[in-house]
Amino acid sequence: MSLLEKAEILLENREEKHPENLEEARRLFIEGCEEDEGASWTALSETCFWIAEYASSDKEKEQAYAEGVEAGEKAVVFAPEWADAHLWYAANLASLGLVRGIMSSLFYLKDIEKHGNLALEIDHSYFYAAPLRLMGRYYHQCPGWPIGSGNIKKSISLLEKAVATGPELILNHLYLGEAYLAKKRKKDAKSILEKALAVPTLEHLPKYHGMTREKIEHLLAKM
Repeated sequence: MSLLEKAEILLENREEKHPENLEEARRLFIEGCEEDEGASWTALSETCFWIAEYASSDKEKEQAYAEGVEAGEKAVVFAPEWADAHLWYAANLASLGLVRGIMSSLFYLKDIEKHGNLALEIDHSYFYAAPLRLMGRYYHQCPGWPIGSGNIKKSISLLEKAVATGPELILNHLYLGEAYLAKKRKKDAKSILEKALAVPTLEHLPKYHGMTREKIEHLLAKM
């Protein structure tokens, strides 16, 4: 078994032994950059994203997202035809902007939109419709003209497709519900969020599913 294959198994099983599996995967992907730069930088960018997602403090999140951005910048150079290279670069960039604050995020808008849309064009179904989810969220949270290209109607359209394409990941439902609320479609928001609670837990992501479910329950309680 190669170095990269070992790292990929650890990444896939990131919740079985957390955070050890992700940290070891990170180390192996860094070592594997000499073996396959495209695959290693792409997987390292994804690994850093997940390290940040599970992190408990903003400082830890910022550090991991920033490392994911650096890896993603290299990934899109060595693997420009891969949806995941563009996706994880854009996802880390968007999340880093949110952690650092609105002023920082404004500098990232063009790159997020560019690489998010490239991922969307290459494979919209990748990782439970991640490109659709990312860009749907982007058009919801991005400021509108003349600062950015925010568009709540476009956001809802993309997120509805995300739920249809990747119904197993309830993060799609959460983002769609929040977009509906932004459009004052409370009935639709309540419906999609309640449907999310009936979705079975993903076997390899029970913790992440639980984290998302808590956010959905909290949002429903406020409605």
